[in-house]
Amino acid sequence: MPGQISVHKNRASVSLKFIVVGGSIAGLATAYTLRKAGHSVLIIEKSDGHSVCKGGLRSPPNMTRILNQWGLAPALAKMSHKCDTFTFHNGANGEPIGSVIMQETFLVHLLADFLFIEHSELHYALHELASEAGVKFMFQADVVDADSESVSVTLGNGEKLKADVIVGADGYDSFMRGVVTGEYEGINPPPDTCGKRLWVTFSIPTAVLEGDEDLRPFANPLVWTLFLGDGYILRGHLLAGGKEFSVSLVYTYNGPLKEGDEEWKSFSSLDQWDLDYSRFEPRPLKLLKSTNRFSARIVRVRPHLESLVCDEARIVLVGEAAHPLLPSGFHSTGLGLEDALTLGNLFSRITNRNQVSQLLTAYEEIRQPRVASVHAHEVQQQAMLTVPAVAMHRRDDVMRKALAYEDWEHMDEATFKMVWGGVLDICTHDASESVDDWWTQWGAYFEHTDRRGSVSIPSTVQTSVA
Repeated sequence: MPGQISVHKNRASVSLKFIVVGGSIAGLATAYTLRKAGHSVLIIEKSDGHSVCKGGLRSPPNMTRILNQWGLAPALAKMSHKCDTFTFHNGANGEPIGSVIMQETFLVHLLADFLFIEHSELHYALHELASEAGVKFMFQADVVDADSESVSVTLGNGEKLKADVIVGADGYDSFMRGVVTGEYEGINPPPDTCGKRLWVTFSIPTAVLEGDEDLRPFANPLVWTLFLGDGYILRGHLLAGGKEFSVSLVYTYNGPLKEGDEEWKSFSSLDQWDLDYSRFEPRPLKLLKSTNRFSARIVRVRPHLESLVCDEARIVLVGEAAHPLLPSGFHSTGLGLEDALTLGNLFSRITNRNQVSQLLTAYEEIRQPRVASVHAHEVQQQAMLTVPAVAMHRRDDVMRKALAYEDWEHMDEATFKMVWGGVLDICTHDASESVDDWWTQWGAYFEHTDRRGSVSIPSTVQTSVA
């Protein structure tokens, strides 16, 4: 892969064996950073390793910056395009609410571009990156059990594999999450505190948009279009190359859960979900009626996890397994890459095998406040963007006032913090800097070991952040 650069300043003094359960984008990224840190890494993936997702990903600046650091800038130039405008419409009456325009004065704060990337293209690029770094793969292998005491996983064929550390990167419906938290689906499931969402993705030829006077304005490669409706968000943008328009719908679902509803499946119609089409104004309705090829599933909204590391500190979660965010946002993938960078950076500094538990605790302490902050932001944003029809007028008025500023330099500080403070905090976050800051404060303790070779760290560091 051309343009690769070093991931870490350090390389581990001892080499550990890592098993990564799940060949997702977060799993591939984590395997890559750990391998570049000097460790042996095996990815176990239940599929054949090829991404079947043709939908689009949003890469916010914090995510774009990491991909550039990993030497993927030349690949990004081919498989992505820049977004410089978000446009918001009322999903019930179609009235425009306003636009966010990424002016240069604003981009200075963000330090990198907001990009649209096709999921399968990024998956392939990270697979290549991991492969070239020396990561090993085991495909079509299903992990059916994991034991934190023996640090092993058991495959569906009965084979047992051991490691020094196991990484759970098996996505939103993670089995490994249950190993860490003790909340196994169907046995001791997490509380359904926030309800359910129907998540629908599809793409249509750009020519369909261009042939329809109402939809033609959406065929702009630089614009992310969002319809904010009663209990739903519908968003769309062109994929790299401009030949297809990617659409995603997240719709509050109050129906019963049937077997298989929580699995991605292909559908020729959305009729089985009993959507209330009266909530959609004509343009999003046209988009929904423009194809008979949908991918859909039900998502149970999950709470923020109290822990990312098992009690024995040998199994750790990354990506959507660690932070199952609401599907209407665009930070989940970026957080997964931050997880990967953080874990790889920490384990590039290991000098003694007895430091594993402390490094995993450090990972949790560094990541938990960040993930909790983003999770709270996403929950607040979705609640605001999907208000019932009776509250839309007030919401739209608030958003119009916030979006009325054409020049960021002339927005007063209080208004700027209220409108963009949370976004800037998320998009300007530097995961490497967070590790360096932690290490500056606590790293010296890793240089002093007792006679048993274990690390003596104050109890305040050994306690996980909730």
